[in-house]
Amino acid sequence: MKKLPLQIKLFYGLGRGSLGIKDGLFQLFLFFYFSQVLGLDPELAGLSSLVSLGFDAISDPLVGVISDKWKSKKWGRRHPFIFASALPLGFFIWLLFSPPEGLSQSGLFAWLTTFSVLVRAALTLFNVPYISLGAELSTDYKERTSITAIRLMFSALFSVIVMIVGYVFYFVPTEEYANGLLNQAAYPTFALLCGTIMAIIILISGWGTRKTIPNLPQPSAAQDQLTTRQLLSSLGIAFKMSSFRSLIVFKMLMHIGLGVGVVFTPYYCTYYFGFATQEMAVLPISAMIGGILSFLVAPNLGNRFDKKVTALWSGLLVGLAFTLPFHLRMLGFFPENGTSLLLPTYVATLIVAYTALMTAISLINSMMADVVDEFELQTGNRQEGLFFSMSSLSHKMTTGVGTFIAGLLLAWIEFPKQTDVADVAPSIIDSLGWVGGPTTLSIFVVSVFFILPYPITKARFQEIRVALDKKTPYS
Repeated sequence: MKKLPLQIKLFYGLGRGSLGIKDGLFQLFLFFYFSQVLGLDPELAGLSSLVSLGFDAISDPLVGVISDKWKSKKWGRRHPFIFASALPLGFFIWLLFSPPEGLSQSGLFAWLTTFSVLVRAALTLFNVPYISLGAELSTDYKERTSITAIRLMFSALFSVIVMIVGYVFYFVPTEEYANGLLNQAAYPTFALLCGTIMAIIILISGWGTRKTIPNLPQPSAAQDQLTTRQLLSSLGIAFKMSSFRSLIVFKMLMHIGLGVGVVFTPYYCTYYFGFATQEMAVLPISAMIGGILSFLVAPNLGNRFDKKVTALWSGLLVGLAFTLPFHLRMLGFFPENGTSLLLPTYVATLIVAYTALMTAISLINSMMADVVDEFELQTGNRQEGLFFSMSSLSHKMTTGVGTFIAGLLLAWIEFPKQTDVADVAPSIIDSLGWVGGPTTLSIFVVSVFFILPYPITKARFQEIRVALDKKTPYS
């Protein structure tokens, strides 16, 4: 098949930048904002994330199936949803961070839950068709990983840019707020900027990839008449496939570990490692570097050593690298707070961790596209929307579960709300180290065992593609 033009890859990958911004806002700022700045109980903040996932359980598969069946000669199956999502997503992001003054605990919980649901709904409208489009752009084993790697590179890039802008221009320390993250007034304007950028890059991405529409797969006659019973049957077949089950569980556990770790990041940086706000602005650069490195290495490693093997070792390395600073600190080998070696040493471990993380996720998404091929061979239907809606849902579910667990852990270690560093007891700060080290590592270690049964090797992939290409031309 033809190699996908770099211009199309870049336009496509750009769209993922919107998710990078959203992930940064949700994982780094949202929980901290509502719990530490506005004073919402951490258990309620975590519960809100869990509750909103109930709506995703309906919306993700629904959007996936509808986009699989959608027919438009001019705009195809995926692009109408991508374009429709942009403005609502940006608008709801701004409202989420703009609650009225003086809300009670129940009011804060209701606001957080309502607008989290609306943001997630708009995100589903974009993300499920978007990642389904990525699987349709190529049938090449290596090229698929290249496509997923480039979109994750954009995700990391935009997340980093927005976080740096936030730390440098919005959450600047003042006489009133020594920790700029405690400045409540900065959050709504920062969210407005983020929402605007998200909407713009989604529209650019959709417009830039429109030329691929005539060459993309179209829904089969069976999909056009798809009933609820047939949908449930398709889901049943998918979950009977060991390739699908192993990927979903592996991804779920990976994101639980990430959900716990990222929610705790502001606590780690502020209270455990004692970084100033300006130093925190440097940390996201490690994600950008990791994204670029993974774009360079993921397709080649997956092609040379097989995707499963590379994903397994990358997943293990993610857990080891993210938790290494905490384990070394507990053993007395990590630089002390305030020393010149602390920041560069911490950044070095993050670069390794993010490179491994982006590599693992690139390969997981590429492997899911291979699973769609296997499903098509078995059933005669090509349902990227269905499969990637379940993949998207597993991401959201586990990120939500991770956030919920993080809220429980904060309550368990009795971390105080709206408190300066000097007022937190040393025993509580030590407890953060146990969360960032052994607790988080154990989740990643368990996750790699679930990728072991994945059966699609490179040779098996080639067999599937030969069989499919004999049945249906695909360009």
